[in-house]
Amino acid sequence: MQKILSVFIDESGDFGKYDPEAPYYLITMVFHEQIYSIVKEMEVLASNLRNQGLLYHSLHTGPLIRKEEVYKTLNIDQRKKIFNSFISFTKKVNITYKTFILKKRPKDNATKIAISLSQLLQDYLSSKEEIWRKYDQIVVYYDNGQIQLTHIIEAVFEDSRTIFRTVKPYNYRLFQVADLLTTLELINLKKENNLNSKSELLFFGSMRNFYKNYYRYIEKKKDE
Repeated sequence: MQKILSVFIDESGDFGKYDPEAPYYLITMVFHEQIYSIVKEMEVLASNLRNQGLLYHSLHTGPLIRKEEVYKTLNIDQRKKIFNSFISFTKKVNITYKTFILKKRPKDNATKIAISLSQLLQDYLSSKEEIWRKYDQIVVYYDNGQIQLTHIIEAVFEDSRTIFRTVKPYNYRLFQVADLLTTLELINLKKENNLNSKSELLFFGSMRNFYKNYYRYIEKKKDE
């Protein structure tokens, strides 16, 4: 049997000018060895969402917390039920993840940001080279949301074993998990720097609650 590693990638931030209120660029990779089935966990998630009348819902964590887009008409209890369903799913599935954080500087331009991100990813992949050799195939999933990041991903994963697949987020629960983890890592980063928004404080009650009830469980899945 072939050993296949799935890598789901999501990002937060852009290649634009430095903004002191949003200086971070984050990339999250979610790793899933396909030998480990997540069918049971997906069935539980589907059941939870079905009970909420949202069986085919595709999570978009930032808007959910901010009460935007499809979440405009939902109250905080309804949104928390959706959030908790995906948190429970993420805690149970056999995955690990790595989030790369770049703090942009006032003089940075798109080229400098791209170079810095490429180096972060390349350094990590190089450090894991011996471990990754055991896989016969690596399947990288990204939605091509940012063309600059698409090019970076294709460059750092340049390997004959690698297959690239363009994701439609609603088709892949683990891509939605990557979105969730990226948002949680950004919120935690902002917590450490006292930059959390009013919507985040309202949704979680406090940053202490955020860590105690959510983040401390999720960070156990980090690949250091």
